[in-house]
Amino acid sequence: MFGLTLSSCSLGHSVSNDLKSSNPAVALQAQKVVELQQQVDAQKRAYADRKNVVKDRERAVDNQKEQADIEKKKLEGLKQQLDGAKQNLKGVKTQAKTQ
Repeated sequence: MFGLTLSSCSLGHSVSNDLKSSNPAVALQAQKVVELQQQVDAQKRAYADRKNVVKDRERAVDNQKEQADIEKKKLEGLKQQLDGAKQNLKGVKTQAKTQ
């Protein structure tokens, strides 16, 4: 009658019957209910999709943070090696002077 598809889960049997009502006011209001329910359902899906996008981005950021931490640890290790090498150089120079 109105070209609307009903979701039997979200609307009840009574709304389906109301769409077919002989009372134009009831049928019109039932149509509005159906349209709004469809909008609510679509918005729920859009919200869920957006929420999933945010979760994916958060996971990507967490992964990038982990990678940055790994690089930081590598840098710290290299700095320690450099400091050790500098100390060894001082020792070698001191030993060379005494010989």
